Amino acid sequence: MTDKITDLQQLVSLSREMLEKAESESWDELFVLEEKRRALLGLFFSVPVQQEYAGEVSEGIQSIMAIDRNIMELGLGKKLELEQALHQIDQGKKAVKAYNS
Repeated sequence: MTDKITDLQQLVSLSREMLEKAESESWDELFVLEEKRRALLGLFFSVPVQQEYAGEVSEGIQSIMAIDRNIMELGLGKKLELEQALHQIDQGKKAVKAYNS
């Protein structure tokens, strides 16, 4: 196995770990992992992929993209949940203000 494929496997593994953090709503930990992955992706693509590994790299990148879509869906769900909670808080403040007036 080449270093490039090993690096790719590390990127996929890191992406899966990010998904686990999103599923458990450990957002701060997810962001730390995302920064690490971003740096590794930069290094990974700083050297061209040899043609013989293009298929494996393509599959790995597709896996990472699929994982990222799942993370984004979870993030969007959390965002909507927080927006609803903020809306309820705002409604509560308005009710208290109206009551006190």
